Amino acid sequence: MKNSIFSALFFAIFIGVSAFGASAQTLPAGNWKLTAYNFRQKIAYPISDTLITLNIDPDGKIGGRSGCNVYGGSYSFEDGKLAISDIFSTMMACDEPLMSFERTYYDVLRDSDNFTFERGTLTITDPETKSFVRFTRVKKPKPGNKC
Repeated sequence: MKNSIFSALFFAIFIGVSAFGASAQTLPAGNWKLTAYNFRQKIAYPISDTLITLNIDPDGKIGGRSGCNVYGGSYSFEDGKLAISDIFSTMMACDEPLMSFERTYYDVLRDSDNFTFERGTLTITDPETKSFVRFTRVKKPKPGNKC
């Protein structure tokens, strides 16, 4: 009897932990605005007046504005690690250093395999280079709302 109760308890805990791990394997859907970044090159790009966004769909698609261009791509999880791939963008030419920022931004997204979501902040990180991009959620106005 003790073994049966112990086995049932162990099985319930195992299922609960497995379910928690599976539900954690998704990026938080929504619209996000870049608020901070750290690139391996330690170059400070003057982008404070530039809107950089990341829109995450629950179906595994991403997109947004990267300063000069509009981009898209997809994300998945492979062996428990984030994989952002198939990044594409429009081909607008902008002045430097914005073009360099965009290339590095795409590289960080592509090379990152980890993310954290804490206190409303989404951080996507490349643990090898310690580069990251950090976003806060943006609320879109409802259609017809001019505010």
